[in-house]
Amino acid sequence: MNVQNPALPDSIPPSILASADLLVTKTAYLAGMVALETAACLSRLLMDSDPHYSRIIDGYHTEPEFLKNALNSANQQSTLEKVPELRRRIVAALAHHLHLLQTQAFPEGKEAVARVIIYQHLAQLGLHPHLWSLARGLARRNEEYHALAPAHRTRVSESTSGVQPSGKSTLSFIAFMLEVCHREVDYMTAALNRGRLREAVMQVFRTHSRLTEAEIKPQTGSAFLALLIQGALPRTEFETFTGLQPSEACDQLNKVINIGLVVSSASNRHTLRVGLPVWFAQDIFPNFSLEESEIKPG
Repeated sequence: MNVQNPALPDSIPPSILASADLLVTKTAYLAGMVALETAACLSRLLMDSDPHYSRIIDGYHTEPEFLKNALNSANQQSTLEKVPELRRRIVAALAHHLHLLQTQAFPEGKEAVARVIIYQHLAQLGLHPHLWSLARGLARRNEEYHALAPAHRTRVSESTSGVQPSGKSTLSFIAFMLEVCHREVDYMTAALNRGRLREAVMQVFRTHSRLTEAEIKPQTGSAFLALLIQGALPRTEFETFTGLQPSEACDQLNKVINIGLVVSSASNRHTLRVGLPVWFAQDIFPNFSLEESEIKPG
């Protein structure tokens, strides 16, 4: 694949430019909420969920390895750096995504390449897409996505290569994509709100069967919350945050390490890092995985 970004419409509505500006502000705020170690856990979880959402969007399964390696097979040339202003580069990236969907001859299964490329563009533009899921948002609104990019599942033999979308349809698609981005950034920002996060973590530590069966005390939830917020903590500080006696605090720490909530490296046993298994993330982040009732068929 060797493509150039399509030309932007002559006139971009102020509402679209304002939305792109606001997305920069929102994603910067989201990134500031999350410690690096916690961000790495979230990024892994979101990446692992992409094949599920890809299946919803495309209507068939795409191998996870294909999604991870898609860019290796995409010899794409981006000219985003030639577009003046960050907000216009965001608009150009979204227009480029539509261009790929409507003009490139993708064999079945390779529409995911276009989504991987837009992910890369969002990352290059500093929008921290590893902390929120565009694929999740598109899966929720896949009917609209298909309507606005009707050729995105065209096979090679039926390619519409060379057909350029109109300026009006391009702007409609860009406005839609910005809405999806905003909604997903808002979702993660709300999920990571300190007050809501505290309530969710403490509720899980009081009630989740994996924790009660492992004899993990609710008091340990306070220590885990501090670790989740800070990303890493000295072992002694974690034990202090439990409020338990030293021997009991040490025992509780070993138990949360055993179930994967806390990571202790053999090379640095004095510093703990946060772990975030899928089963725990699904409980502390509301609707982390979309329910069937949220999905409209494409």
